[in-house]
Amino acid sequence: MLRALFFGLLLCLPLAQAQAENQQPEPEITIRDGGDRTLYEYRVNGVLYAIKVKPKMGPEYYLVDVNGDGNYVRSESNRKSFLIPEWVLLRW
Repeated sequence: MLRALFFGLLLCLPLAQAQAENQQPEPEITIRDGGDRTLYEYRVNGVLYAIKVKPKMGPEYYLVDVNGDGNYVRSESNRKSFLIPEWVLLRW
C-alpha cells in the first residue's frame, strides 16, 4: 500500500513542474512623465515589448514590438482587436 502511494506521488511530480513552467512572468511597468505625455513601458525579463503613450490632450495609443526586431507598430487603444507580440523563440 505504501509503495503504491509513493509511486503515485512520484508520477505527480512532473505535472507540478510543468505547471510551474507554464506560469507567465508579470510585466515590469516603468512610468515616464514627458511633460506633454506620459509613457508606460512594459518589459518582460528586461525586454521592452510595448509602450503605452498617454498624451495630455487626445486619445492614448500603444506602440507594440510585434516580432521582436525593435520596430514598433502603433495600435489605437479603442480598437476591438489588439496586437500580440509574435517573437521567434527557437528556430531549427
